[in-house]
Amino acid sequence: MKKIAKLSSFVMAVALSGCTYSQDAIFPSLFGSDIQEQAAENQSNAGIVLGTTNFEPVNVSEVSNTGTFVGQKVMTFRSELSQLQNSIRTNNADLQKIRNHIINNALDYHKTIAEIETKLQVGTTPGNPHMYEKLAKVEANIQIMNTNAAALNQLSGKVSADTANTDYLVEAIRSAYSISGAVDEDHRQLRILENEAGQTSILMHSLLNETNSDIARQKQYVKTANVNIAKLSDAIRVGSFGVNNAPLSRSPILTSAETSILSPNAEPSVVAGNKPLFAVKFANKDVNYKDGLKKAVANAVAKKKNVVFDVVAVNTLKSSSANEYASKVFQDVVSLGVTADRVNISSKIDVNADHPTVMIFVK
Repeated sequence: MKKIAKLSSFVMAVALSGCTYSQDAIFPSLFGSDIQEQAAENQSNAGIVLGTTNFEPVNVSEVSNTGTFVGQKVMTFRSELSQLQNSIRTNNADLQKIRNHIINNALDYHKTIAEIETKLQVGTTPGNPHMYEKLAKVEANIQIMNTNAAALNQLSGKVSADTANTDYLVEAIRSAYSISGAVDEDHRQLRILENEAGQTSILMHSLLNETNSDIARQKQYVKTANVNIAKLSDAIRVGSFGVNNAPLSRSPILTSAETSILSPNAEPSVVAGNKPLFAVKFANKDVNYKDGLKKAVANAVAKKKNVVFDVVAVNTLKSSSANEYASKVFQDVVSLGVTADRVNISSKIDVNADHPTVMIFVK
């Protein structure tokens, strides 16, 4: 739940010059009327950590003009303190709006990320344009994160100026005790204002500290999001997160007469027709095929710069494990420098096959 900051202790003030106040909201165009409340409750769902304090200043006590010079100063001090407290309310409202905007954007960001990751876990086509559309949406979310970080920076500058002015006011009130010609009522009212200005100073500093903490958290969040989007872009390019998740399309059943399977140790070469460039039979999981695959790919690329590779998983009737092996071969081909858009992958069934096999054709 949000904390309500109502402070009653006194703070040591620092003498600073200048005393100007701004009361207008600073980001009227950044936030819509659909800003959701209960930011603290939504933060865990948004996967982001922000401050949750709602800053509410104490009310300024009524004072009366005693007719003395100090009495007139008391009236001026009260007016200035009221303006500063109004500024706290405005700054606090802006901070809460920015926080809600950050949380809503983070919820949308994580929703899209989850959709992309779910699809990539089961595998999809390399360079799937629908995945890139979702990735573009995530990139837009990151741009909004940067906008929110800039809004927090602007707010921090305003709060910093108001904090300096509050500390200056505390010092000015204290200095008024030494002015000659005051009556007892003047000093009584000065003590009240000094206490209330001290509370306001504490609140101002807390607001500034929490705003700056939110800035640091948001910057780190953006940094993490940029790293994440780079990883997703790589995964979308190949159609999966790992070697076991490459997408496979189902093709018609082959008979053994339609296959041409080479020995795992056979010297591969580029051939025409239906003969594969490279084929490997997986009698077990530890077949060493990568050296032969590397030579085959290199030979094919040397003969035709933009050669296209078709990786085909040949399953038996009893097992579809060739799909997993084909996914690994697919990733191996990409790792050899062939762009994913020039590597196709599919699966077939050989009714007479005794072991899962992966074949590569070129065109």
